[in-house]
Amino acid sequence: MNKRELSLLLCLSLVASSTLIPAYAEVNTLKTNAAFYKGGSKLYFSGTIQNNDPSSVTLLIFNPNNDFILLSSGIADADHTFEIIVDTSTSDNQHKFSVKGIYNATAFIANKTSGKTVSFVFSPDGSPIVPSSPIGLTASPRSSNEIDLSWSSPTNNGGSSISGYIIERNDGNGFVAVQNTQTTTYQDTGLAPSKQYSYRASAINSAGTSNPSNVVYATTLSAQTQTTQSNTPTSGTTNDQSIDKIIQHRIEAAKKLKELIDQQNGRHLSTALQENIGVGDSIGKPSVESSGMASLFTSSGEYDFKNVLYPLIALGGVGIVVTILYAKKRNPLRADNLSAIKQIESPYIPSSDGSEDDYALMILRNRLAKSEITVQEYRSIKDALDEP
Repeated sequence: MNKRELSLLLCLSLVASSTLIPAYAEVNTLKTNAAFYKGGSKLYFSGTIQNNDPSSVTLLIFNPNNDFILLSSGIADADHTFEIIVDTSTSDNQHKFSVKGIYNATAFIANKTSGKTVSFVFSPDGSPIVPSSPIGLTASPRSSNEIDLSWSSPTNNGGSSISGYIIERNDGNGFVAVQNTQTTTYQDTGLAPSKQYSYRASAINSAGTSNPSNVVYATTLSAQTQTTQSNTPTSGTTNDQSIDKIIQHRIEAAKKLKELIDQQNGRHLSTALQENIGVGDSIGKPSVESSGMASLFTSSGEYDFKNVLYPLIALGGVGIVVTILYAKKRNPLRADNLSAIKQIESPYIPSSDGSEDDYALMILRNRLAKSEITVQEYRSIKDALDEP
């Protein structure tokens, strides 16, 4: 028996013994210096062992068909680290590394029961292979019609950069591709409420498409749950926008009313309003008082929104009533102008009981309650506002 046959017999013995009594053992870590190798490359394997283990480390390599092809060994140094180099360019190794694909290498110490395994891609002609599968796929329901997916890139790109991912969805009738994306997230929309879906992802490179990832499951929210969530107010956003719109509408209404009165009298009216009225008078909530002199228009013709958000809600409507009172004492309004005034009245705010009272009429009632106008004046102005 020559030396070559003896070595082969030793390899076969090790493989056979590992089936009956595991020989893989106390190697703490194992890695390669690259994930992809071309034909003729040197393969570098390094790792660490436990402090109390023997220093001799054995390495077994298996090809993509899971056939044992090579045994090598190395010695750990005083720091308990080792490095084993395999040269694929030698005549003995060229035929062993003739298959393109994913190889596995396992390092162990004799007579131990566990080892470490690392995978790498070897391509005799240097061309890439399809990547490994994406990892860590997760699915989370976002709403009654949306599920959000996320995952991580493959551990091995096959020797070529990842160009995209294919997302497949199963609604109970089998997996169907629903999206190609270059990112590692996807929002699947247009789904049915309260329905379970399953997903899987595959990676793409220049060599082709990987095997699918793990399969994950998620169920969309019910329509009722979605409605409840959507009705939850967002702090400081919706309410602020509504108030801004109310203020803008009332200022525009007061401006148009003032221009109409100016046209009737044939001259410009300078209006200064002094009012002390709470927002609660019109919307049925705790009063927010505004007091003092407030000019509706600045000298430049623009409006000052600074520090007058809530007072302007009241003053916009007060401007209608005060201007009508002033105009009626000087010149009764013509019927054609009254019709135009009613069309530009300030927008109303629904009261707490759901009724929709005219805002100007609310202000008019408030002034009557404060004895700032007489009953006769109240009825006269109310009748004018009610006229078609």
